[in-house]
Amino acid sequence: MRRIAPIILITAVLIFINAPLPYASVVTINPRAIGEPEKSFAASSIGLNYASTVSQTITGTFSETGGGAFNNFYFPDSTSVVDKTGLNKDYRLSAVYTASGTATPTQQGFTAAFNSFGLQIYADRVLVGQSTGLVSGTAHLVPDSLVHASGDFDVVVNFAAVGGFFSSNILTAEFTGLVDSSTVSIGSTFYSLHTGSGHLSFTTGLSQSLTTLDTLLGGAQPAIISNPEPATFFLLGSGLLGLIIFYLRQRWRRIETQS
Repeated sequence: MRRIAPIILITAVLIFINAPLPYASVVTINPRAIGEPEKSFAASSIGLNYASTVSQTITGTFSETGGGAFNNFYFPDSTSVVDKTGLNKDYRLSAVYTASGTATPTQQGFTAAFNSFGLQIYADRVLVGQSTGLVSGTAHLVPDSLVHASGDFDVVVNFAAVGGFFSSNILTAEFTGLVDSSTVSIGSTFYSLHTGSGHLSFTTGLSQSLTTLDTLLGGAQPAIISNPEPATFFLLGSGLLGLIIFYLRQRWRRIETQS
């Protein structure tokens, strides 16, 4: 028991030290940074209507070029439109991107894995944000004919705000949405037009890995718990703290009995 208590204490300390920074989905938008009169406001995501062209070889590698126009800011969820933002009244917000990856066939259609995704966001013609590297990206397509398919996508990139329009504490951007795809084939290459709508949301914190009690007691390499929910993290920390308090009480009682 004497050995277990210090291990539990160390584990609890490690968990609280390595706690994930909050996954804040609320960011500040400042139109005055681009010379517009609107005051700063909070947003949790931005709606985007997009179109892209994709060329895919028969081996599955593809390249994509696309862009679109943002239609609304949303807060506190993806259905509540923020009023008085100046968007599409005093300024226009647009995005362009290039991407590449590999698509593999599935029983339903195709699953695509991105290996690059470059995103740039402009307010009118002023660059206000851009990606600085791909974190993850996948897409799915399910054909309903030889020339048409539907699907979805989810891409996460590291993100850097430019010029103060977006709050400077943004670390990542996530682009999710639905795909409507029309395809023609020329030889061994397929050319597709993708259209659809999506949302761009931001995070201001990065999760960190945690050391589990099992691997610490067993002397193995630390296991990774990715993106723990706040409630799970709180319960785990509270449970370890309870074990420590229980051990200390038992020890004090033994000391008092011996006295």
